[in-house]
Amino acid sequence: MNALCAMTGLNRAGFYRWGRPRQATPVEMELRDQIQKVALESPAYGYRRITSELQQRGFAVNHKRVLRMMREDNLLCVRRRRFVVTTDSRHSLPIYPNLARQIKPTPINQLWVADITYIRLRTEFRLPGCGAGRILAARDRLGAGTHVGGGVDHDCVAHTGR
Repeated sequence: MNALCAMTGLNRAGFYRWGRPRQATPVEMELRDQIQKVALESPAYGYRRITSELQQRGFAVNHKRVLRMMREDNLLCVRRRRFVVTTDSRHSLPIYPNLARQIKPTPINQLWVADITYIRLRTEFRLPGCGAGRILAARDRLGAGTHVGGGVDHDCVAHTGR
């Protein structure tokens, strides 16, 4: 056993302790109970808020221990992101029909699709973003042109085709 422990770099006590499940102390059981109560009272609370709540209730515990116990009990909260609507469909501009909806492209270069995207940049001072345009072949999704410019306008689309 000494030779195996020396080869792996472990001490003997650590090897024997590794195989046995650890018995929970009454203090740990009380702490788990309180963590579960706080998590059920406030399902949106993460480990940081639960740690501060436990500290307010008189438990001397740090965030790493609470996080480990919440992982073991599968109590980590999953925050749902709010759906943000980014399309303004109620405008006075003309809406063009989608002529490519019925087409199933079979030969190469039969149908091309284009897209422009607004990219927000943190480093810009006056114009907080730039535009990126891309043209793709609809059949095999190969790119035919890409352009990144100083804004989302007709120049961005015109330069993409070049």
